[in-house]
Amino acid sequence: MSIGCREVVVQLFKEETLFIFICLGVALLMFYVCKLNTWTHMEIITKRSFRKMTVDDVMSSIWGELPISARFTSLQNSSSAVHSTARLENPRDQYCVGDTLNVLVEMRDYEGCPKKQGGDFILARIHTPNLQASSSGYVTDLLNGSYRVSFTLFWPGAVRVSLRLIHPSEGVHLLGKISSHNYGKINYTGTFINGSKREESQCGIRLDTDKALCEYRKKEDGEYYACIKPQTLPCSSLQTMSSTNIQPQITVNETELLAQKNTGTQIKMNFTAVKVIGCFVGAHRQTEKCEAGMKSPFPSGYFFTNRWSSPICNFISECDIDRCLKGKRLLLFGDSTVRQWIEYLEKKVSDLKFVPPVDEYSLMLAVDNVRNITVQWKMHAYPFVTAHNVLVNKCMPISRELDRVPAGEGRSDVVVVIGVGQHFRPFPLEIFIQRLINIRQAILRLQARSPRALVVIKLENTRELSSTMTHLSDWLGHIQNLAQRKVFGDLRVALVDAWEMSIAADTFATHPNNIVVASEIAVALSHICHYGGLKL
Repeated sequence: MSIGCREVVVQLFKEETLFIFICLGVALLMFYVCKLNTWTHMEIITKRSFRKMTVDDVMSSIWGELPISARFTSLQNSSSAVHSTARLENPRDQYCVGDTLNVLVEMRDYEGCPKKQGGDFILARIHTPNLQASSSGYVTDLLNGSYRVSFTLFWPGAVRVSLRLIHPSEGVHLLGKISSHNYGKINYTGTFINGSKREESQCGIRLDTDKALCEYRKKEDGEYYACIKPQTLPCSSLQTMSSTNIQPQITVNETELLAQKNTGTQIKMNFTAVKVIGCFVGAHRQTEKCEAGMKSPFPSGYFFTNRWSSPICNFISECDIDRCLKGKRLLLFGDSTVRQWIEYLEKKVSDLKFVPPVDEYSLMLAVDNVRNITVQWKMHAYPFVTAHNVLVNKCMPISRELDRVPAGEGRSDVVVVIGVGQHFRPFPLEIFIQRLINIRQAILRLQARSPRALVVIKLENTRELSSTMTHLSDWLGHIQNLAQRKVFGDLRVALVDAWEMSIAADTFATHPNNIVVASEIAVALSHICHYGGLKL
């Protein structure tokens, strides 16, 4: 090769090398810019997630969004389901799957006079019995004694509408008054044991007494309860607590207003069923995998052939439960409505068996050594409403239980399910919100040290219409569910809307039937397995 050609080659090599270095530099710069954006985005998310949330903020937000209810004057002037009517808004001969059906409700009192104010507590559903299909409806208070109830039509057939007046606006106002700052609806008896010696004492969140107290609190979590100090035994010897209901001071007429015969009555319809047909292909939205943190629409789902389906993500079927749970540790924290999950799974997963001792009031453990599955349930800490003697030291606060979950940067085997509420209904709302905020902070700590750990929040379900309304009304459960949505709404958690399921199924039971429980578990496991997106 001549000297001239060699110089040309060397010069080209230098220029090409320079070009490569420039490209590498640009690529490296872009990488760091993207990384910086990612870090900034994560910092924003972290700051948003860890923002200060107070009890007063959540309380103000909830009450500020609720309509003002009418004061109770007499039963005759209160809302009456029997005298009220519901009609279709813009009725049609037939509707298409995917359409919205609107029903207008006009409330009247027991004398047949139109109501002028809102605040009635109405639960709504549509259903087609022969298809085992049902869904809940969204009630909009028009604040003038009228309500618009909206339903999404998910299936073809003859669809019936059912509206229940759970409480008139006057009953809602009364419940709000009874619940506000009232700590005396439950009486607790604490049992102190030291060796063969045993003493009993009154306990509670607030005790109106001048006697010396045993106080139980953890300063940083803002929660507190106390017992009147026993005569001889130390405060540390508190072993169990049980409860009895105390009826609040209300009048005979107020008692009548909340009586079972005036609770959950059907509102009269001036139409029968509506005809729904599948008008075109694609009436349903394309579903995708279920992911924690995804925003849930309303309604979040519907029953069809007694199986819960979602308009936005795919749920697993019962035959996939074994594969989905393989290698998983399912930690259930909360009340007996979450305990139903471990009881259901122990029957459905072939090799999952209870490990003795089994305590249905505080702790249950089931293990499948074949598939390496562990399911554990623990009752949440005081308060609990039960005549049974609950072992206090076995019921730890959920926030402390979450702090004990082992850390792991890459592990995805831990699934935490939290279900609280039913035992808090007799107490002022701020007690429940404080518990939720403590759980929220513990969830954030768990996700910080174990980013792939999944947290599932199970909302409250409805309960018996024969329940003591002053203590356990579903209106109280509804308000507590609003609080859960406020406190957990911006977190990366999976939401199981047991409220919608139980309304759709028309099951007013503290412990819903297996159709509802199976659906709750299917929703949770679908977030675990990303059904439709990943292989099981």
